[in-house]
Amino acid sequence: MLVAFLLIQLTALGVGLFAMNRFASQLILSDSREEAAEQLSVLEDYYETGGMALLQKKVAERLRQPGRSELAILIRARDGTISGGGLSGWPATVTTPTQWSILSVQLPNITHPIQIGVVTAALPHGGAVLVGNLLTDERRLQRASETAALAAIAVGTCFAILCALLMLKLLAGRVDEFTEVAQAVQAGDLSRRWTRSEAADSFDRLGAAINAMLDRVARLVEELRMVTDSMAHDLRSPVTRLKTTLEQAFAATNDPKARDALATAIEESDSLHRMLETALDITRTEAGIGRDQFTRFSITELLNDIADVFGPLAEERGLTIHVEAQGPLPVFGHRELLQRAVSNLVDNALKYAAGGTRLDLSAALMGRFLALEVCDNGPGIPAASREEALRRFARLDKARTQSGAGLGLSLVRTIAHLHGGEIELAGAPDGGLRAILRLPIADTSQNGTTPRNFH
Repeated sequence: MLVAFLLIQLTALGVGLFAMNRFASQLILSDSREEAAEQLSVLEDYYETGGMALLQKKVAERLRQPGRSELAILIRARDGTISGGGLSGWPATVTTPTQWSILSVQLPNITHPIQIGVVTAALPHGGAVLVGNLLTDERRLQRASETAALAAIAVGTCFAILCALLMLKLLAGRVDEFTEVAQAVQAGDLSRRWTRSEAADSFDRLGAAINAMLDRVARLVEELRMVTDSMAHDLRSPVTRLKTTLEQAFAATNDPKARDALATAIEESDSLHRMLETALDITRTEAGIGRDQFTRFSITELLNDIADVFGPLAEERGLTIHVEAQGPLPVFGHRELLQRAVSNLVDNALKYAAGGTRLDLSAALMGRFLALEVCDNGPGIPAASREEALRRFARLDKARTQSGAGLGLSLVRTIAHLHGGEIELAGAPDGGLRAILRLPIADTSQNGTTPRNFH
């Protein structure tokens, strides 16, 4: 759009200067044409008054006058003889009569052709008269006008480009403000708003509309969270009572079929209870609950603890857990939540890395953030399905052959957002899945409570 605006400006400038140059050229030449026509009219009067003799006499007088070097006058008699001066002969291309014609002629003692504008008239008893003005000064003025027009176009182009770049910078600055708000909202911060300026321009009106939209979205999300939290909270008690009743029934019966059915029901109630707890944890984390419990701890120690907990289960499934972390790698965050996030990633790998033999846990500093990776060499997740896997209640196992509610990775993403980070699913070099949890490097300069976000 800005390029089109620049092109329109340059086109308008070029057309305007071209029209001005053409007008100036015509104006410059019109003076010479009028002067030649006036001289021709006077000579015709001389011929009517005194015939050819008077005409030739007056022509000779005029050509001898000072300042007439630019004037050419020729008289062609009825028999074809030429008198007068200024030209070597009657131009072959000039007819009679001619109101105005510009042609190039070769004059004595001049190496290059000279342009001349001529007018002609037929005499009553045969013959003709020609009056011409050499256009050397006019052509110099015309070239000067063209040079000035080109210079104006060059200066105007530079000025237009400078104005376009300045406008682009101003527009980019305003657009960047919208981008920052959109990125913050995308990252889960629904409190960010566009800051209105004093200009009260179209951007401010757009910003006001966006702020109103975000206010509406924030209210709807908050209402949805409240409903989800209330439902999950209210359902916990009935599920707990249901589990207690099933356990009592399991203990009171000796029927094998009944005990099998009750055991399955107890397992499902446990799964439902875990799902409700996870939904509540996601809601609390999205609300920012837990930031006041941020502490500094070693991420290497956390990975080793997780490897010790999941090591026996991994061995049962034919996988070996390896931990790779250089140094203690202190991090500032909520230890229990980060431990749960990494544990969810490990648990997912143990469930879905069928046929894999290795599970790697690693941590490393990468620029301004810390990268935690859980990598397996199982079948992995297709690239087109990785973003879906991070959504709430997403289940890539359509047949539901594995237990779960599709909240594990969603909780990991929510915990990452609480710390100002992000979770990414990528392919591993050997075909498996890499879950990368990026956390910003902590900044504890302000009471030690606020992590520094990275972009």
